[in-house]
Amino acid sequence: MHAITVPYVPAELRRNVLECVAQYVACGLDPEKCHLFVQSHVTGHTELAWVLTCLTPIGELQRMTQFKEKIARLGFKVDEQQGEDSPTDDLKFTHSGARAQASVNAGLLCYPVLMASDILIYNADRVPVGEDQRQHLELCRDLAARFNNTYSETFKIPDAYVPKTGARIMSLADPTRKMSKSDDNDRATLYILDEPDRILKKIGSAVTDSGSEVKAGPDKPGVSNLLAIHAGLSGETVPALEEKFAGQGYGAFK
Repeated sequence: MHAITVPYVPAELRRNVLECVAQYVACGLDPEKCHLFVQSHVTGHTELAWVLTCLTPIGELQRMTQFKEKIARLGFKVDEQQGEDSPTDDLKFTHSGARAQASVNAGLLCYPVLMASDILIYNADRVPVGEDQRQHLELCRDLAARFNNTYSETFKIPDAYVPKTGARIMSLADPTRKMSKSDDNDRATLYILDEPDRILKKIGSAVTDSGSEVKAGPDKPGVSNLLAIHAGLSGETVPALEEKFAGQGYGAFK
């Protein structure tokens, strides 16, 4: 349901859904211990999403950072001069790129409401999210409280569970942007099914920073990102990795 917000080939999407389930199992999720199912097979997701959409002001959705980033890639930006929460406001876009025929579908705007439905329908206590999803979870919490206050105490107000390491992995090509599976640059993203040699090449060509010290810091976004990836995969802490690769330079570290 989330994937159809962008152009797709139906047969490929159906295959990708099943491959995704297979990857979850291959990564260690035991069907004997956890529930694995396809979201679109449970109609309650979309039914609840519509109810929640009717409780959501357009202004809240327009202010979502990921929505702004997605439409920016289409060559548009949201008109920031319009009212904050007025339900009568129309979405106003200014075209800033060459793709004059690009369109912004309503699914991109309402995506966070469907995400909220995915969470609230199961009365989740905690939700594992990356740093870039905190805003979406805050909307989810607001919607749960709004529904409870308007009708009855129905939904739990979920808390975020953000991992200490790897909460926000950035692009290998541009460490100021998050890593995305939809990035046009294939070398910017690490995929689960990438062959080891392919991963080696991507890491080897990853953007680093001036100097040669393997150390995390705001002035070293590239190295900080690689340290976070290493820590997430190895289980070692970033300070331990800094000490381990002290004086070895970027080549040895990669």
